[in-house]
Amino acid sequence: MFFSGFRNNHDMKGSRWIPYTIATCSAVALYTVLNNLPRITGAVSTFFSLTSPVLIGIAIAYLLTPVVKFFDRLLSGAVKREFLRNGIAVAISAVGILVLITILMSFLVPQLIDSIVQFINNINVYSRAASEVIDSLNKTAEAHNLDTESVRRVVNELIDNAVRFISNNAQKMLRGSVSYGGSALNILIGAIVGLYFLVSKKSILNGLDRLGRLTIKKEEYESLKVFLHKCNNIFSSFIAQDLLDAIIVGVINFIFMSIMNIPYAVLISVVVGVTNLAPTFGPFVGAFIGAFILFFADAGNTIIFLIFTLILQLVDGYVIKPRLFGNTLGVPGVWITVGIILGGKFFGVLGILLAVPLVGIITFLYREYIDRKEQEVNQNSSGPSAGSV
Repeated sequence: MFFSGFRNNHDMKGSRWIPYTIATCSAVALYTVLNNLPRITGAVSTFFSLTSPVLIGIAIAYLLTPVVKFFDRLLSGAVKREFLRNGIAVAISAVGILVLITILMSFLVPQLIDSIVQFINNINVYSRAASEVIDSLNKTAEAHNLDTESVRRVVNELIDNAVRFISNNAQKMLRGSVSYGGSALNILIGAIVGLYFLVSKKSILNGLDRLGRLTIKKEEYESLKVFLHKCNNIFSSFIAQDLLDAIIVGVINFIFMSIMNIPYAVLISVVVGVTNLAPTFGPFVGAFIGAFILFFADAGNTIIFLIFTLILQLVDGYVIKPRLFGNTLGVPGVWITVGIILGGKFFGVLGILLAVPLVGIITFLYREYIDRKEQEVNQNSSGPSAGSV
């Protein structure tokens, strides 16, 4: 009895060291990571650069999966053999997407290039016109006894710096597309890899399923499958809805600018649509770039563009996005903002674009954990009282 009590007491005291040991090891690990953060980020960057064709292939296969499923269901009555039906669905999806991209590029790329070249060639004319607008505003202010000389000097200096930067880097920007040859090759290889993934998707998933059942306990594996299914729903729904929302905003912007005869409608609408993919800060970036271009080319329409952009973003935020997204994520705005900041800091543009679904997954895990803990607390609190009655 004595030794038993001593051993129990000793075990209880020893068990108290477990949380402290875990906390100390976690602190040491965190310090090591932070102290070697440049090396770690460099290693991660090297890994992504080496495996980029495969990662691009996985991304392409993931994005094309809903399209392949659609054609697979469409062909289910005509083609009975599953492997053959899946191959035909993959081929139709790939050709259809390629034709769609070709049509869009043949329409957009020439106009984008013409707009960029025209803007660069006329930058000095636009600069003089903008300076005249500033001088006119300054004279109006002086007529009302307002001293705006310092403001005019700062604005003119900004205009001169912008013109100098664009003029000095114009040729570099036009020739810069050559440097993207390696990226285009990676995308081409990734597209081929993605098609192989789509054709072999079922066998790959079956192999992973068998491996998971052999290496993970049944309850844990089923929970993991539910979690991955939820993650897939969050990612796929967000990506599809975000792309559709960006297209809608870009098209509406193009229609308005065309009706109002505002120059560079295609260029600015593409910028507005692309930047709208990035949540929270993206629309502000698109509005700034559009206003910057218009201020040089047609200063009179800059205010009209900004007012319309404000109205469009209000409509997008309160009408379009709620109808597209509904309450699929249910993430508080503050955590989305934090996720965007951290994602952009560590992973650049990709981190900004994927911040919302990642925060949605973290929120889902947090709520699941809280609900499970609350159920355990409620069960423990109700158990003794039920036994005593």
